[in-house]
Amino acid sequence: MFFVLLRSISFAQSETMPVILVSANTKVTYQNNSKIDVIPGSIMNKTGTLWINPNGRVVVYHNYMFVEVTADKSPVDLNKLFVDDELLLTKSEQAFGNKMSEAVYTASKSGVKMKNQNALISGWGNNVFGDKTGSGKDGWGDKTGSGKDGWGDKTGSGKDGWGDKTGSGKDGWGDKTGSGKDGWGDKTGSGKDGWGKNDIMTRSASPGGKYTEGLNKVSWEPLKGTKKYTFVIEDMNHKLVFSTEVKGTEYSFDSNACKLTIGTQYAWYVHHPTKKQVSTPVFFTIIDKEAEGKAVAKIKSSEIYQKSNASVKLLMEAHQAEEEGFLLSAQTKYQMAIQIEPNNSLAKMMYSLFCKNMNEIKSAVEALK
Repeated sequence: MFFVLLRSISFAQSETMPVILVSANTKVTYQNNSKIDVIPGSIMNKTGTLWINPNGRVVVYHNYMFVEVTADKSPVDLNKLFVDDELLLTKSEQAFGNKMSEAVYTASKSGVKMKNQNALISGWGNNVFGDKTGSGKDGWGDKTGSGKDGWGDKTGSGKDGWGDKTGSGKDGWGDKTGSGKDGWGDKTGSGKDGWGKNDIMTRSASPGGKYTEGLNKVSWEPLKGTKKYTFVIEDMNHKLVFSTEVKGTEYSFDSNACKLTIGTQYAWYVHHPTKKQVSTPVFFTIIDKEAEGKAVAKIKSSEIYQKSNASVKLLMEAHQAEEEGFLLSAQTKYQMAIQIEPNNSLAKMMYSLFCKNMNEIKSAVEALK
């Protein structure tokens, strides 16, 4: 379904918004006052010109418009590319454009020193990225990742990072966890109430949200002094549903083998095999395996998806999965896009924003480097 987009005024869609280089299969040079080689994720003032190597093909974006440009049109006056303000986009394309703009803007404001930064930044409006505090509030500027201001005033906000509602008022499987039911392994460990805040010694590296029926691969950060972990799945009444010993810091569990019910919320975590040390819990719900495919199909049918290269297609799928709550799948797709094109800064920016939205500030900073 197509519709006419109405302009909304925000930092990401204002008239000062630059052109974003979405993808390129060849060397691309941007010229305004001077020439600079640019890469995906680069932002360029609309007044400049693009030079594309022979047989090259690029996709650029500006104010709700995706445009594909081939080398036979080079050099290209960017100002002449974006003249139709009534361009029709699908809802999914609009959402992807908005998220992409936000990711580029936020990363540019972050204060993080990015690789190939000179090939990324040509200016946002008349002031190169304006103030140093990102949104004009507190952003995540001078004290990035310090645990003080980070990515805004609600960093972490008691939600401990990954997951749709990780923690969910239960203090990370907190003081009342177990409550005479399971808690510390099959028994209550301390003999009192199970896991407490002080027992959380590591953190998950995978988000929660909607997991699909079948295999789901999750991971966690290592606990010092062990290479083996007890992987646990519990229901919301803290009843033990599944438990197994795992070597290493990742595990693929089969929802069918674990006898998990579609539509029911669970939590997974790992703990040290002999010590009272546990990871943060991750809350998830099993969804029919066809649901994700139907959700991602919305973006696959778009024109810009068909014109994009493999990494950008993955970014579009990742964003759509994220929009629909399939956070584990979204994370996997973002990471795959980066693996395909390690120097694709747009992929890093979008994954960084994904991490930020999960309150994973450390991961968000690392993604940009």
